Amino acid sequence: MRPARRAGGALPVVILALAWLCAFSARTNTLTLGPVLPLIQKDLGMSYAESGLLFSIPVVMMGLFAIPSGLIIARLGVKWVLLLSLAILGAGGGLRATTTNVPAMFVFTALAGIGIGLVQPVLPRLVKDWFAQRTGTMTGVYSNGFVVGALAATTLTVPVLLPAFGALTWRGPFLLWSAVVWATALAWLFVPGQRHREKESLRPFGRIFRNRLAWIVSGVFFTQTVMFYILNAWLVNYYQSFGWSLGQAASTLGALTAGSVIGGSGGPMASDRWGRRPLLLVSALLSIVGVLGLLFVPEQVYWLWPFIMGVSLSALFTVSLVIPVDVAPPDEVGAFSGLMMAVGYSGVLGGPAVIGWMRDVSGTHVWGVLTLLAMCFVQLGLVLQTPETAPRLRPGSVQEA
Repeated sequence: MRPARRAGGALPVVILALAWLCAFSARTNTLTLGPVLPLIQKDLGMSYAESGLLFSIPVVMMGLFAIPSGLIIARLGVKWVLLLSLAILGAGGGLRATTTNVPAMFVFTALAGIGIGLVQPVLPRLVKDWFAQRTGTMTGVYSNGFVVGALAATTLTVPVLLPAFGALTWRGPFLLWSAVVWATALAWLFVPGQRHREKESLRPFGRIFRNRLAWIVSGVFFTQTVMFYILNAWLVNYYQSFGWSLGQAASTLGALTAGSVIGGSGGPMASDRWGRRPLLLVSALLSIVGVLGLLFVPEQVYWLWPFIMGVSLSALFTVSLVIPVDVAPPDEVGAFSGLMMAVGYSGVLGGPAVIGWMRDVSGTHVWGVLTLLAMCFVQLGLVLQTPETAPRLRPGSVQEA
């Protein structure tokens, strides 16, 4: 896609809006599965093991196809990778509504996950090409789509969408979010691409695998991703262990989501002003505070601890997305982002399962929370090794007043 770092007019706004819709669609097509999973399980006769595997499939695909996304960008260009990934996501997401058996549901869910895995590394490249002077702010804007998409999927599906679709039940939300994907893909067709584009070299992928910073940031991304999915999987169960009702315990996920909205949108914007490293450091320290609160005073100001974790983990997520844009030339952004996401999502399949195993063996959630605390300190150690990457704040650069 044609770089337009200084382009005026409406086109950059359109680019940013469509990037937001891509992020939004990545989360709605993933997380809508959770609220309707009991209905799918009943209709298709799925076992609990099959249901757990079905929920994990999209995340696994997101990790497996993150690096191939960068390779395809180098061959086809940004616009065509966007169209390809959205077509795969729209097809897989929509076809889930037609399934009548478990194998087909697995296949179509995997297809949707492949589309998400391909589209996510493209978004940092868009920021590099179109908004090089305000990378943090623009990353904050488009990544807000991830948070809003998660919020829409988790809060609207059962009380709003299921009644609205009536007899379609769980199939209706899949059709709706698939339609949003296809509308986004159609809009991308009218965005101009680069004419007579030369293929980019694949050599950046070899360089990225030897890049120390890329592995450090990938480690930060890994810790925040695994911690976020562990909290989503076990936070309600943790509070129910204190005798709370399901409704009371589920309110902690609302606090986690509220914090995610603030951290996900505000973190990258603040990092444009104060730097990436200070934001990463503050976020890592906040994670420690949040986990300590869950461990020692979980029922006092109970909403505060998941709220803090939502702020910190989402800020780590979105600020990490900015770093490849800061340091990598355009042909390396896809490779850097792909490596980061491949490493980050690789731990999601095992993380919640390990915490569940600890609960089964010990009879208490304490060991799981202690594991989160240990991950926080690993995260802090990685952040301390991360240099400042914001262009205006690097040594020798001139900081804006």
